[in-house]
Amino acid sequence: MYKFLIISILSLFSVFSTQAQSKQTNKPETALKKSKPDSVKVSTPIFKNLRLDIDVAPVLKNIFAADDTYSFETGLQANLLNKYYPIIELGYGGANHTSSTDIGFITNGLFGRIGLDFNLLKQKEGKKLSSNLILAGLRLGYSKFNYDLTNIVINNDYWNEKTQYDILNESTSKLWFEIVFGVKVEISKNIYMGWTIRNKRTIKEAALGTLNPWFAPGYGINSLSNIGINYMIGYKF
Repeated sequence: MYKFLIISILSLFSVFSTQAQSKQTNKPETALKKSKPDSVKVSTPIFKNLRLDIDVAPVLKNIFAADDTYSFETGLQANLLNKYYPIIELGYGGANHTSSTDIGFITNGLFGRIGLDFNLLKQKEGKKLSSNLILAGLRLGYSKFNYDLTNIVINNDYWNEKTQYDILNESTSKLWFEIVFGVKVEISKNIYMGWTIRNKRTIKEAALGTLNPWFAPGYGINSLSNIGINYMIGYKF
């Protein structure tokens, strides 16, 4: 009888101790499950990369075609969210032109543009992001420069005389905007080639009775509107 009681009591203790151990081992697992976050938020960086472009079209034109104007320019464009592409363009241009009436025009100077392009190429879901670009945008351009006009001849019919004079180191400026469309293709890793066409329009015309220079650096031959074409080689950083 006593042996039976002792065995029963020992059996009960063993059952209780087994249950207690199982509860203790289950508690950390529950705590771990509760401590895990339900979801992880991934933030997308706004800034992606920079691309440095050099326009080679004017260089080729000056080498293979006789012209009395020249221009060299470069641009630095940022990539924001693969959608927006702000850009800064800087350059140097000039002209040495003689008109049909033998009036000489000489100028040179720096110019700059700022603007924003939008990527029109739609990316397909589930496919690798394309590195090629179809861009459309706007530019605001400005140039401040000096120019010379030489061999200006005025005829005096009354006295039957001709007066020749020069205008030297005349200072002026040009402000314009551009509507831009272009294509950029990655031909090798981080190396791009492409073209850009620009419709340039003067913001403020010269007042009547004032001199209007024949050429403005960055804008081209002076008129109310102008067309420009660039062929760019670029590197993405």
